[in-house]
Amino acid sequence: MKILVAEDDLDNARLLANILRSGEHTVEVVGDGIEALKRLKQARFDVLLTDWMMPEMDGVTLIQRVRSEFEVAPLILMITAVGDDDSRQQVLQAGADDFLIKPYQSTDLVRVLSDGFARFTQPEPEVSVIKPVRIKGLPPFVGVAIVAGTGGPLNISELFRSISRDCPASFFVVQHGPEWMADLLVQQIRLKSGFPCHIASQDLQPEAGHIYLAPAGRHMVINPPPVSIGLNKEPRKNFMRPSGDVLFGSASKVFGEFCVAVVLSGMGRDGAQGAGAIKAGGGAVFVENPGKSSAPSMPQTAASVANVCLPFDMMGEAITDQVTQASEKLWQRKRLE
Repeated sequence: MKILVAEDDLDNARLLANILRSGEHTVEVVGDGIEALKRLKQARFDVLLTDWMMPEMDGVTLIQRVRSEFEVAPLILMITAVGDDDSRQQVLQAGADDFLIKPYQSTDLVRVLSDGFARFTQPEPEVSVIKPVRIKGLPPFVGVAIVAGTGGPLNISELFRSISRDCPASFFVVQHGPEWMADLLVQQIRLKSGFPCHIASQDLQPEAGHIYLAPAGRHMVINPPPVSIGLNKEPRKNFMRPSGDVLFGSASKVFGEFCVAVVLSGMGRDGAQGAGAIKAGGGAVFVENPGKSSAPSMPQTAASVANVCLPFDMMGEAITDQVTQASEKLWQRKRLE
């Protein structure tokens, strides 16, 4: 890989370069964000590793500039000594794909780099509309399954603020990111949207009007009626655990035509195959418009099975309308049984 390191501390820069070169990577070091931005415009790099606190232009500003000015950005990793939750969120909100907190072990750097680059370069999977094996019986309510990745703004709380509080569905969310993120997102969603929001737990029975967030390191699945949540540590899918594909695949079997899949901005390919299963089962698939996304690879991959691609600011209203229609249809079907 060709890696650009933006680091003003010479000792830290030398350490990074030595670790990376020992892995047979090509490494170039610059001392601030302005120089990094200049080099990125002059040559193609696979990865940008940046410190936060630098003269002239800091790392967060550099990341924001790269996301806004480059149609195809490299994999972006932040390495910083600033480790409180607000600061970490600021780094990811700027558009970093991942980050490391100083001090770190060389093995941590190698792991984060290799995992990130594997997602970044993952080939598009075959996405097909194959009807899933449907669980018999009607679900108790409409199910909305959502996947969002890193590489762009963390917009889940904003999405729920734009969804009607009376929307008669249960919401299941996979948000890629580090382990600490789930607790922070639950707090933000509750504060901004007013929805009851929970980190999912094994055998929890979901309720309409509630949001359930997959915990770090566990796949979240929907078990058949009586509907409950399952968690497992089965192998990663699309280099991710939790994975949107795993959630979507289980939701398609339980909710069938009363299911809505939502694929938001993010790095990698997660969600597309599962969205195909939901589409095949008669459910609806909403995908964030890739052309308006700072990290378009996830929505681009799912676009072929989407009912519609929407700008982010239109997504909440579309979900509310779709759930309302599906809920009315479900109620009428239950009356006939």
